Amino acid sequence: MNASAPWPVAVFAHNEARNIVACLDSLQAASAVPPACYVLANACTDATESRVRDYARTHPNVHLVPIVVGDKANAWNVFVHEAAPAGRPVYFFMDGDVRATPGALDRMARTLEGEAHANGVSALPMSGRGVAAFRRDMLRDRGVAGNLYGLRGSFVERIRAQGIHMPVGTIGEDALVGAMLKWDLRGDTRWDDARVVVAREAGFEFDSVSPWLPREWKKYFRRRVRYSVRGYQNRMLGRAIQPAGFEVLPRHVRALYPRYRDVLKLEWRGVDTLFDWLALREIQSSLDASRAVA
Repeated sequence: MNASAPWPVAVFAHNEARNIVACLDSLQAASAVPPACYVLANACTDATESRVRDYARTHPNVHLVPIVVGDKANAWNVFVHEAAPAGRPVYFFMDGDVRATPGALDRMARTLEGEAHANGVSALPMSGRGVAAFRRDMLRDRGVAGNLYGLRGSFVERIRAQGIHMPVGTIGEDALVGAMLKWDLRGDTRWDDARVVVAREAGFEFDSVSPWLPREWKKYFRRRVRYSVRGYQNRMLGRAIQPAGFEVLPRHVRALYPRYRDVLKLEWRGVDTLFDWLALREIQSSLDASRAVA
């Protein structure tokens, strides 16, 4: 690997004015050569874009990429297929509300370089509620956390060559990225955990959303509903991919809803049942809206 060239980093930001400077500051120290940061500001209505512009005046390695659509999966497609420079050995992806630990990118790149079979590399959480269990599960399962991960350059080139796009509206894109990695961009192969390697000495930090603080209740409640929507989506995405492959994924995830209606049923899951019910209502509302437009 060419250690003198900056690593490209996609930084996903939707209304992250409060966190984006801390995120970018952490990236300056995440590798020996400051990385090329592409801040994918999708549908921001706060001061995120102005703060990135101000920051870029003194940090020429930071690039603002304004995006009209407020969707992380769409922003992922914009970076992979449009914004990211070609021919790099590794590409990193990071949320705009987290902070990379010092040297994290270099450690991740070295770890990936040492595992020729792996398509991608994950960093580990260093903060948050249940961090010990989170770390344990990632190490055991070779998991991918959307907060900070990397893809081998040749893997990204294959995504581009095969014309693979993440369906707009996909929630929790890290699960789909994990499937891409472990199914090796194919629909007819076995799941292979060894396609992902975890860099034990690379990490990310973030501020937890506490369910005990009244000002955080709305955010926490909304996050739980999104987790339930993601669960339904993941089951449908898995069925669409196997064995047809990733190339057949639709432009928007809602195209899967009528195709896999048998997945959209409510089952008892304790307190999560409430969030599943609300998720099913949200999915139905999305379907109704798409029919009205059509």
